Amino acid sequence: MSEAPSAYPLSWPPGKPRTPSTRRKRGTFSKYGQSMTNATGAERAGAEVERIGGRYLLISSNVEVTLSGRPRSGARIPEDPGVCIYFQMQGKPYAMACDRYTTVEDNLAAIAAHIDAVRKIERHGVASAAETLQAFQALPAPKRPHEVLGIAPNASPDEVRRAWKAKIADHHPDRTGTHAAAAEINAARDAMLRTTA
Repeated sequence: MSEAPSAYPLSWPPGKPRTPSTRRKRGTFSKYGQSMTNATGAERAGAEVERIGGRYLLISSNVEVTLSGRPRSGARIPEDPGVCIYFQMQGKPYAMACDRYTTVEDNLAAIAAHIDAVRKIERHGVASAAETLQAFQALPAPKRPHEVLGIAPNASPDEVRRAWKAKIADHHPDRTGTHAAAAEINAARDAMLRTTA
């Protein structure tokens, strides 16, 4: 990702669809018969990430965090209960997000339950945890318009046009570029000119 995800507020992975609030449901997760808390949900997710060899866990949600960076139990309940965990496994970044349930703690527990199921699959020897979790490899965030053009975010309209002209000359499909690259460059120019006008 071009910007590092934050623990608070929620950094939802690009391209991952959201669950409409009307389709969210109450979770039935518990620990020793007790309802989940943000702390127990974070503990469960952390333990599962460690079991598959994950490192550098970051839990991102709309719940303020403790000094250790985990969602604070007893904090104000956010309108958006979505949560995403970011970690690395075998040197690759992963992002697993869930907002199917009405609370952050249940969404954390759901992610932990998913990883636990992956570990059970791994025991059969058909696929490793890394292979099974490939769909969760974190995709880079799309570049911002000024990054595409290689200029400052507050560039003048003339600077935008000059940068666009240089970039499009190098990446035009009639030369060595592609239609996708040209479209990205044109869209960046248009977006920057809208904000500088």
